[in-house]
Amino acid sequence: MSANKRSFFGGGLGISHVFRADKLVGARGGLELEFFHILGPDTYPPESADTRKNQHFYLTSLTIPLNIRFSFGKRTRFLFEFGGRGGFIVLGHYTADVLKTNPNQESYFEHTKTNKAPLGLGTVGLNSGFGVSVPLNEKLDLLVRPDVGANLYFMDQSKVQLYGRLCVGIHLK
Repeated sequence: MSANKRSFFGGGLGISHVFRADKLVGARGGLELEFFHILGPDTYPPESADTRKNQHFYLTSLTIPLNIRFSFGKRTRFLFEFGGRGGFIVLGHYTADVLKTNPNQESYFEHTKTNKAPLGLGTVGLNSGFGVSVPLNEKLDLLVRPDVGANLYFMDQSKVQLYGRLCVGIHLK
């Protein structure tokens, strides 16, 4: 297992429930649907020994975060969370330029695309974040929580992906 030097970006949607939200210590569980794009440099995927360049993985994952939450403050609540997450890939495809050799022994790169990425492969990870919950009115709060984490994706020889993200949400009272 080694650090991954790929470009990684995406977005997502989620829903969560905070247990003991009005207490100093609570817990948050949820369900997140994440869409992300991984741009890889020259690598060798596990299904082939071919040299590949300009690799792109377009993946959608379903994850379940479980976090311990510390919250403090009266009207505006400050939050600190840490915990873990687990999930699996539900949709995806993959493109790359693959090194080929023609009958004249000349090498060239051919752009290929698969309709499926390695579906069902899992991810586990750790995350933590610090945020704020600001009351908008008597029924809604605005939640802003940047967090950082590390996920282990079970693809390309199980690489670790470090990430930062900004979570923005609405809390219904």
